[in-house]
Formats: sequence, C-alpha cells, structure tokens
Amino acid sequence: MERALLKMLAAVAAAAALSAGFTITAAAQTDQQPAAAEQPTHAEQVQHWAEVGIDTQLKGMKTSLRLTADQEKDWGPFESAVKDAQKARVVALQKEQATSLSPMDRNTAKAERLEQSQADLEKVVEAAKPLYASLNGAQRQKFIALGRTLVPERGQFAKEIRRLGLGKD
Repeated sequence: MERALLKMLAAVAAAAALSAGFTITAAAQTDQQPAAAEQPTHAEQVQHWAEVGIDTQLKGMKTSLRLTADQEKDWGPFESAVKDAQKARVVALQKEQATSLSPMDRNTAKAERLEQSQADLEKVVEAAKPLYASLNGAQRQKFIALGRTLVPERGQFAKEIRRLGLGKD
C-alpha cells in the first residue's frame, strides 16, 4: 500500500513539475512576443512551414535509405532540387490563390503553376538519376515509395524513377 501511495505521489509531483514548466515557458513566450510589424506575414509562415515539412520528409527519407558514403555525394543535388521545387510550388500556389485575381487570371496562374511544376519535376528526376543509379534494389524500392510523398505529382515521379531502372545508359 505504501508503495502504491509513493508511486502516486511521485506521479503527482512529476505532473505538477511539468505543469509548472509549461506555465513558465508560456509566460516567458508571451513576454517575448515580437511587435506586430515584426511578425511574419501569412505568406512567410506558409513558406516556413512548407520548408520545415519538406526538410523533415527529406531527413526521414535519407535516414530510411541508409546511404553509403559514396551515395551521400549524390544526395545533395537531389535534396536541393526537391527543396527548390517545393519553394516554387508554394509561391505559385500563393499567387494562384490571391483574392485580387479575376477568374481568368486565376486560370492563367494555375496553368503557369502546372507548367512550372512539370519543369521542376524534370529537374528533380534529373538530379535523382545519379543517386538512383547508385542504390541497391531495396533502397530503390524505398526511394520510389518515399519519393512519392515529396512531390505533388506522385504518380509521375514514380513512373519517371521506375523508367530510370529500365533504361540503363
């Protein structure tokens, strides 16, 4: 009985400590809020979170692939191409969704975004070629599966990457 009481007391103390820590952290954060003029715009916040998301996906993909030292050399250009494509896509989507656009201007912006998206996909695939060529069979399977999550045109990415495996240079 005493053991159970001690465990419960320890749990309550731990919860109280955590609660106090959250309260102190929250209070410290509210004291350090930037002025309204210094706060990022909605567009900047969207761009930031898109970058954080793609960084997280790329880190997970890289970890999952377990690249060798030689394969690591080819990772950089691929990662850079994916990040560049993501940034361009977010900017294009923001332009397309602007409230000041007429319906025809919105359609034009969408067409431009799709055209740019295709060009960016080609750049990503081109940057992936050396990396993909250096991967073993299991890594290639993972690369295709995980690569689908990196680009909006998931099916097209997988199709292009699989084509790399069939047509050896």
